[in-house]
Amino acid sequence: MTDHHQRIWTLFRVFFCISAVALGGGLAMLPIMKREFVDKRHWLSNDDMLDTIAVMQSLPGIISINMAVLIGYRVAGIAGAAAAASAVALPPFLAIIIIASAVQGLLHSPTMGRIFHGVRAAICALILLSAIKLAKQILISRFALVIAVAGFIVMVFLPINAIWMIVVAAMAGYLYQTISKLRKQQTTGSAS
Repeated sequence: MTDHHQRIWTLFRVFFCISAVALGGGLAMLPIMKREFVDKRHWLSNDDMLDTIAVMQSLPGIISINMAVLIGYRVAGIAGAAAAASAVALPPFLAIIIIASAVQGLLHSPTMGRIFHGVRAAICALILLSAIKLAKQILISRFALVIAVAGFIVMVFLPINAIWMIVVAAMAGYLYQTISKLRKQQTTGSAS
């Protein structure tokens, strides 16, 4: 089996396993994906993972599928994207079919309500952990910190779509880098 085929099979296997055990969707999967593809296999760098997360957050659709497609494509091209996307979709699809056909009254059970109450709390903890880890890697400059705080305040207090927040943050980043580059050129030019 060639390295390319091995990567495709590994992508399918890893995404299938992640999807089968990671309750809470794409954001809950982030720590596991980082461990598998950045820390363990070194198929992506930290910057690749952060870029993938940024792109994934700005795309419409299901977060876990978006993440699988983006990581799969970066690791093994179109075949990798297809393998990862199908693997991440298969466990929930099978689980929904089994649950729907086997137990109709499950959702109205007080016992299941209490169980899901605990599961939801655990998912919040996983998402918070992902946010903290990302913040430690991304918020290393004053500019990034200002954008993050401003974005948080805007998203909490104003009824603005997250897409517009991402567009405005992207423009702010572009302007900031352009102005910084011009200032650096002017400083270098005046020093010579």
